[in-house]
Amino acid sequence: MKCRNETFEKMIFEETDYEYIQCIFKNVDFSKCDLSNVYFEGCKFINCDFSNSVYSKFISKSNEYINSKFIGINMMESHLENVSFKECTLKYCNLSESILNKVIFNDCDMSESNLIHLRKINKLVFDNCKLIRADFSETKLEKMDLSTCDISGIRVNIEDLRGLIVTSYQAIALSTILGLKIKD
Repeated sequence: MKCRNETFEKMIFEETDYEYIQCIFKNVDFSKCDLSNVYFEGCKFINCDFSNSVYSKFISKSNEYINSKFIGINMMESHLENVSFKECTLKYCNLSESILNKVIFNDCDMSESNLIHLRKINKLVFDNCKLIRADFSETKLEKMDLSTCDISGIRVNIEDLRGLIVTSYQAIALSTILGLKIKD
């Protein structure tokens, strides 16, 4: 089934095997849903709750998420393209092995999230995000700018740090990963 140009408000989402094109979702509860077979393109999500839902192998194109919750969501092996997240909470989110093409995270809390072995990264932006204890193991961070983010306790492989853009303060914090002891 396809839905186009519709608005959904204050409801609990229960549909599967649907396509939603250029729809607006306001205050919709997607929590605990399996959205693996649902396709969204050109949609806007405002104040929605996706917590503990499954988006595994999900494809999302040209969608905008504003002030929405994704706590504990499994988005492993997903493909996100031209997607923006603004003021969203993505704590404990699993994006491992995903493809992120032109994805922007702006003012998001991604603490304790897994971004392990991202398969393809193109124009991935983190602007003013909390990446506290986020795991970027096996993800090449070359040309990625995390200078506006809180990267306290970030987990990453040493060889994947090459080309990462950080502030001098962040560089000192990252030196512990390298086993360096800094002396004044």
